[in-house]
Amino acid sequence: MFSKTKSVIAISIIISSAFSSLALAQGIIVNNKALSTDLIWLNQQGVINISTSTWPLSGDEIERALSQANISNPVQQKVVNAVLNAIKTDNNQLKVGLFAESDQKYLPQTFGDAQKAQYQASLELNAGSENWDGKLRVNVEHDLQVDNSEDVNVEGSYLAGKLWNQWLIAGQIPTWWGPGHDGSLIRGDASRPVYGVTVQRAVQDAFETKWLSWIGPWQYQAFAGQLKDYKAVPDAKLLGLRMTARPLPYLELGASRAIQIGGKGQPNSFNAYWNAIIGKDNNCDDQGCVNDKNASNQLAGFDARLNLVNLIQVPVGLYAQYVGEDESGLLPSRKLYLAGLDFSSSYKNMPYQLYAEWADTKTNGDVWGYSYNHHQYTDGFYQQGYPLAHAIGGDGEMYSVGGHIRFDPMNRLDGRVLYTKVNQSNLSINHAFPESDKIKALDITWSHYLKPDVPLKINGWISDSDLKGNNSGVSVGVEFPLDLKAIGLH
Repeated sequence: MFSKTKSVIAISIIISSAFSSLALAQGIIVNNKALSTDLIWLNQQGVINISTSTWPLSGDEIERALSQANISNPVQQKVVNAVLNAIKTDNNQLKVGLFAESDQKYLPQTFGDAQKAQYQASLELNAGSENWDGKLRVNVEHDLQVDNSEDVNVEGSYLAGKLWNQWLIAGQIPTWWGPGHDGSLIRGDASRPVYGVTVQRAVQDAFETKWLSWIGPWQYQAFAGQLKDYKAVPDAKLLGLRMTARPLPYLELGASRAIQIGGKGQPNSFNAYWNAIIGKDNNCDDQGCVNDKNASNQLAGFDARLNLVNLIQVPVGLYAQYVGEDESGLLPSRKLYLAGLDFSSSYKNMPYQLYAEWADTKTNGDVWGYSYNHHQYTDGFYQQGYPLAHAIGGDGEMYSVGGHIRFDPMNRLDGRVLYTKVNQSNLSINHAFPESDKIKALDITWSHYLKPDVPLKINGWISDSDLKGNNSGVSVGVEFPLDLKAIGLH
């Protein structure tokens, strides 16, 4: 392993040297919890208007939103500065990350939690210009939580090009579809990222024609990739499409669809994929599904977010999502639900945000063993046993209350209290929570910037589980840039 790691790191340094003369531009922004909460805060304060429900985000869209910012007080300016600093920090040309935790965390992962092992070291290279963006991230891991049988990987790496306001992205990056803080019912980031290709708009302008301009600013994100270590159907594919629109300044609507299809023993013809897309792939009997009408595993649903600041001058957001495991009358059926609200304000010039969220991944509220499960794709809507959607997996329910406060530009505190019932159907396909359990937990993270671009994060948690009893732990993570001149690469 050591020689393999040295070789990959050496390649990274060589590429860094070759790219050192190029101008940098942040084209793609991958899942980032602090950035997301800051953007939502600015939305609810009426400073900007930007969609935060579809990740990765486009740096072009953040730039557009900030260029039109309506800043009315110093606290709002502080949060705008925090957004700019987060993008700048993420765009450092060469940086190192270190992470360690005292024990593996037996809690549902939240948005932007990229740690899938107890110990991790990473080396990251960023390069790009106006019309292309690239990230090479090499991770060395030990004591894997999400087991991919690899000590070295390039998760978080991508290469992207922009043409006619469209980004084409190839790589292994996380996805998030929905308005939730702690979960998405259809595409979340609790699993390791799926290898694939993503296409989305760079700037989410409205249509110029009067016939379509009423739709407002809109976005789409299309994805096609291949699941790794999917033993039930090796080489199974994952397709997805999400569309969002903001027909009113205070309302965002979203629609999402995900399809597991293809793989060993399954038809891979154009007709098979077309039948799945148009919903004509359920020609099955007790002996299974055959030929080009073979059944895929599909989920689809809708979501909405309502920001009240533009209606009644109250910085509150209401959001909801529902996803169906089946279809009836051209609409999702056998549904899963998520709903929540958030509030963004300030106290003594310290911006803060509070939220409360509920998610139910049972089927119409009942435990059927049906959610995120399938008769053909019997490893379910998981990759390597970890959910591709909500972090609790199927047949669960979760209540969470959380928030964050920024004390000053160098210190912020994030936390949540949660109660969850996981895997009530005792399905072994859920490796995150392989048995039915009930968990209560307090989860807190303090972020301190040693320098503006050197974040130190200390996380602590206390939990009580019916199966595992009391548990607590601490993790520490830090990222810092490398000076290319100091190491002779510039």
